Amino acid sequence: MPKLPSYFGNFPHPPSEKKPVHLTRDSYKMFIYTGTKPYSSDLNYLLASTDQQTTGIYQLAPGSNFDPADIHAGDEVYYVLEGVVHLLNPETGQTEELGPGDAVLIPKGAPHRGYNFTDKAAVILFCIAPRIWDENGPPTGYDGPTRLYKHEGRA
Repeated sequence: MPKLPSYFGNFPHPPSEKKPVHLTRDSYKMFIYTGTKPYSSDLNYLLASTDQQTTGIYQLAPGSNFDPADIHAGDEVYYVLEGVVHLLNPETGQTEELGPGDAVLIPKGAPHRGYNFTDKAAVILFCIAPRIWDENGPPTGYDGPTRLYKHEGRA
């Protein structure tokens, strides 16, 4: 797994120098999850990342998804700002369709993948506490089971 960039846990200040700060759009850090698969990724804007939480906005392009399944070292909350995103927990087969104003809690360690089946971008605010990933960084693959369910009316 790739190491985390130094700004995770240290943006906009290292933990020893925490203070209130006005975060402006031009100061956000941009990253792609995951950089190893840019053809199947999402665009992220890191708003703040301390030793206790990471907050950002990610955008899922029309018709796209992120792969591999993401697994965080903390609890994550999604809040949909624009568009529609479908979440899949590959271990359980649970899916959720989220639209503007919807939120979801993804517990620490729960694998999840996001899909945008529409022709408009989906924009999601996320907050993860206490840590986004462990010291090894984001997953580069997902080897766990993928459980999919069929709708009762389909073969």
